[in-house]
Amino acid sequence: MGRTKPKFGALVIASISGVVGGKYLIGGALALMIDAVVSSVLVADMILLTFACGVTLCVAAGAFADGSTWARPITLVTYALVIALSVPALRAMDPVIIAETVAMSVSFLYLVVRNPIKRVDTTKVEDSDSATRFGSTLR
Repeated sequence: MGRTKPKFGALVIASISGVVGGKYLIGGALALMIDAVVSSVLVADMILLTFACGVTLCVAAGAFADGSTWARPITLVTYALVIALSVPALRAMDPVIIAETVAMSVSFLYLVVRNPIKRVDTTKVEDSDSATRFGSTLR
């Protein structure tokens, strides 16, 4: 089984997921402490759903930063769900939700077309190219 390595696109998507996920985690924590919270920090005006989306987005960010092979499908599903749950805030023309929805939509389209996780194959050295042929003393 080969190793994987994130490309630049994976790190950009990890950044988007981390920022939006962190916003939802902090927004959910604020909503627990304060009664009057702006709808831009909540998903579908539900605290539990906000925490779930925040945790899932942060897991997706970590998966992309690590170069996991399952990062692409979980991010596609998570982005689709968060965008679908943000429709009421989009209708209210909340600028924060519009900006993050545009970023997630562009990232979603990019993930549909390309996989930003690159497989790194192990190099195979033939005996004719080995160091012992050239008199290396390393053993």
